Amino acid sequence: MRSLVIEDEPQIGAYVSRLLGQLHGIVDLVGSIADARQALENFKYDLAIIDRMLPDGDALQVVTALSQSPDRPAIIMLTSRDAKEDVVDGLNGGADDYLGKPFEPQELIARVRAVLRRPRLLAPSVLSLGNVELHLGSNEAVVADTKILLRRREALILGALLMRRDRVITRAALIEEIYGFDDEIESNTLEAQVSRLRKKLAELGGDVEIRSMRGIGYILRLATPR
Repeated sequence: MRSLVIEDEPQIGAYVSRLLGQLHGIVDLVGSIADARQALENFKYDLAIIDRMLPDGDALQVVTALSQSPDRPAIIMLTSRDAKEDVVDGLNGGADDYLGKPFEPQELIARVRAVLRRPRLLAPSVLSLGNVELHLGSNEAVVADTKILLRRREALILGALLMRRDRVITRAALIEEIYGFDDEIESNTLEAQVSRLRKKLAELGGDVEIRSMRGIGYILRLATPR
């Protein structure tokens, strides 16, 4: 899952980003309408948390544009403008939910889970291939009936590979899916994380293999019996 937080107050933006990060996935944080549009041009998001009043205008225009997109994310407006007419404007403008500031973190998480459960956004809670399962949202995997808690990036890599089982995912596409656009990564970071994941699966008796396609990317498939 990839989420976008549009919030111009740095402390609030960082706090919301940390909360969403606990739900599994990548969170990108921007502080203006202009930066939000740039992010939306480059990435597909499952969820957008949007403050209404930003330095360069009313973000309701972003909500309306997003709501008309064929692959729109779930949208929650999180703003101090919480008068009845503001809530009505936000919902009529395309938001799925509207939460005023200050807010309780548990309530925000509950509302996020609620909008992501709606039918148009339903996704499998478990991805699997052979004797390997990944439980989305918890970073927990089951390999040959043994439970293991993966590191966050490892779970994201495994999830991306399971979603494309038996198909090649390019290195660039994998990097885009598991890292935020402001993350700084070394040239061999992805390779090291894939190697650790591959080793964990093998040590637990996983019957899948992650094959490196030189110069292209990776493919996950059932291992060939020996």
